Amino acid sequence: MSSIDHFVFHQANKYLLERLRSKLQIPIRKFWLEMEASGNTVSATIPIALERALAKGSIRAGDDALLAGFGAGLSWATTMVRIA
Repeated sequence: MSSIDHFVFHQANKYLLERLRSKLQIPIRKFWLEMEASGNTVSATIPIALERALAKGSIRAGDDALLAGFGAGLSWATTMVRIA
């Protein structure tokens, strides 16, 4: 966990994400909440949040990011990426 620079989860809702962040003990500076302008756009929430963080310069080339998507029921997927 300490080697991961950023955590970008599916932007389902703020309460759920804050609860996950707290349970997983992810520092707030590494965790992305980017749904104010777009809300829950289903499968596009991760790339939207990632693009906004890149545009702000908060995520930069060489950073490692854990991307996690989840949906109704038991569907989920996670990957690690190095930002180029």
